[in-house]
Amino acid sequence: MELKWLEDLLVLLEEKSISRAAQRRHVTQPAYSRRIRQLEQWLGVELVDRSTKPIKIRNSAVALEEGVRDLVNRFYALRNSVHETRERVTFAAQHTLAISRFPALIRGVKEHLPESSYRVVPANYEECEALFYSEADLLLCYQSSQRHFDFSHKAVRKLDLGKDRLIPVASAELARQLGALAPGMTIPLLMYQQGGFLAEALAGSCLPDVIREYRVETICESAFSASLKEMVLADMGIAWLATEIISQELVDGRLVSFESELGETELNITLYYRDEAFATRVGEVIAEMSRP
Repeated sequence: MELKWLEDLLVLLEEKSISRAAQRRHVTQPAYSRRIRQLEQWLGVELVDRSTKPIKIRNSAVALEEGVRDLVNRFYALRNSVHETRERVTFAAQHTLAISRFPALIRGVKEHLPESSYRVVPANYEECEALFYSEADLLLCYQSSQRHFDFSHKAVRKLDLGKDRLIPVASAELARQLGALAPGMTIPLLMYQQGGFLAEALAGSCLPDVIREYRVETICESAFSASLKEMVLADMGIAWLATEIISQELVDGRLVSFESELGETELNITLYYRDEAFATRVGEVIAEMSRP
């Protein structure tokens, strides 16, 4: 397996066209197509449907996007770390928050501490605690009434950064097809992987009522919010997504909320940081930024 194959896949997912992707990758279309086939052979799954013209990207490729992007980023972060000489802190962040909250957060920090550098390690909730113990200086995560971290036995500070909500949304087209939801009807759901933090948050709040009221057809499961979002936009089903990653799609009408029919889940956004010199400075800057 070669890193360039993964980068090829990401460009294909962005361009949704073999010819445009090949152009961006500065290779001929046949050479680019061969590299995609090599990746398919290595993975053991088809990523594109070649029976249609133009080709269609399969859901298997869409579901891989966030994990592949994370893997590529880790490769380059490893390379760059060899040359890093400035003072640096490491954030561990749940995948959704690494997309929705971290970019704006770190832009604000850089304005106050421009001499320093930062890296973020996206992770599942279950991996965050281990990362915080082993390598991360700060941890950005969701907390719920069912599950929350307890670092009281360590020199760790806690900062509440507000709340977010998981709300059920569908594409405008699927919402049109479904019409008004009524008890007893069959609804297609895109779910978080069982055992994960977000799956448990839903199971402890609105999901049991949905299962009682409706006939639920689980179309797909994924550990990644970004993957579920793309599947929702592809008219595949309804998923509970964090409002911070779908705000624009709700405004422009590409997504429709079924919150009143299916319920929501509220989550706290929390930052933990070590009570150590530079991590504390970063935490204090974020605390100041978060004050109303």
